[in-house]
Amino acid sequence: MSRRPVLRGLRANVVAAFAAGALLISLILAFSTYFSARHYLIVQRERNALQQAYIDAALVKERLRTNGVNVAEVLSEIAPPRRTTVFVHQDGQWYSSDLTTQVHDATSNVATSVEAGEVALTWTDTGNRPNIVVGVPLEGVDADYYEVTHAKELSETLDTMGYSLAISAAITTLAGGVLGWYAARRVLRPLRQVALAAARISAGELDTRVEATDDPDLATLTGSFNTMVDTVVERLDHDARFAADVSHELRTPVATLTTSLGVLQGDSTLSPSSATAVGLMAGELDRFRGALEDLITLGRLDAGVRESEWEVLGVADLVAATLAEAEIDDRVTVDVPADLAIYADRLQVHRALANLVRNAETHGGGLTAVRAIARRGYAEIHVSDSGPGVPAAERERIFDRFARMGARGATTGSGLGLSIVEQTAQLHDGSVWCREADSGGADFVLSFPLAPTARTAAAREAT
Repeated sequence: MSRRPVLRGLRANVVAAFAAGALLISLILAFSTYFSARHYLIVQRERNALQQAYIDAALVKERLRTNGVNVAEVLSEIAPPRRTTVFVHQDGQWYSSDLTTQVHDATSNVATSVEAGEVALTWTDTGNRPNIVVGVPLEGVDADYYEVTHAKELSETLDTMGYSLAISAAITTLAGGVLGWYAARRVLRPLRQVALAAARISAGELDTRVEATDDPDLATLTGSFNTMVDTVVERLDHDARFAADVSHELRTPVATLTTSLGVLQGDSTLSPSSATAVGLMAGELDRFRGALEDLITLGRLDAGVRESEWEVLGVADLVAATLAEAEIDDRVTVDVPADLAIYADRLQVHRALANLVRNAETHGGGLTAVRAIARRGYAEIHVSDSGPGVPAAERERIFDRFARMGARGATTGSGLGLSIVEQTAQLHDGSVWCREADSGGADFVLSFPLAPTARTAAAREAT
């Protein structure tokens, strides 16, 4: 069953959580602010409308008590507030200060209560126009007084406040997301440091540690990581010392056995079967001695021990000496620029080249070419063979210690030669990798930094 893909990372989750929290809080505050303000403004407006209606109704009532004054004259004398229409109902007749407003639409909701002798107030909405309607019975003059006030400014105020709160909520949500991004960055910074440190350690920089922090919550993480690395490095050093000690301790008995077998091989009195057995023992002992020497070499490389002084070395001379030592004939193509030079330990680089040549001859069907080029500040030495090549899936694992893979691992050998090459390259700030040669075989590329100037070389030697 396939795993469900991860759609969001930890940082995205933190940002989303902060943004959602900011949105929720801003919405709660916005709604509470809006409805509280709305309630206050409406109550205040209704109170003002009632007060104004009482004052105007008292004035109309007083004027109607004057003999000879009719309703129309009274309405023409009063000055109602702006956006307010006045209606008076007397003796079955309606009188209005504004002929454009429909009496029934404006007063129908409160007329029944007012006719029953009660003061009434309601809101109406005519043509998207909110209105406050106040009805006051005029006792003693047998009339009812109504004021209809258009509350457009209140509606606009509430709309503006709603838009402002919505914009504020959006800005708050955005600010919450930014704050979440910043918080996630601060929280994940130690994890990034741990990840970078782990990557450097896996690349061979075993002295890498995570910087200590004063944060008590993060100090446990960094402290545990550094302690773990110290333990691993200590275990590796212990294993390396153990292997080196064992290798050194075995040197003397192996030398004794080699000498003894040499004497036995020279004994003409041995029977054919005994001579064959001695020969087989000598071959296995020679193979064991080679593995022992390789282990000792790896121990020195792991410890960073120099076997000779670092110096500027011509790559062409190194290749020529290596091929001559391996007794490689002219069938091998050699293409190395005469001016290509590196700054390195001569013995270690010579051994690494010799291991690649021996690997091509022994496991790769024979050496076909040795070429070298300068690329991006490095000297790349290509050692190609005519063998079956190395499968892509095994091109990194082939440098592991005691690695034997496929057809290339069928022959005898310690399985440490390529590991020595890799350790040598890393000790010189270089690298080694395997790719497919143009001829179909394997092409091992050994890369070293180009030689610096004489002054830089001297400074590097001093350090």
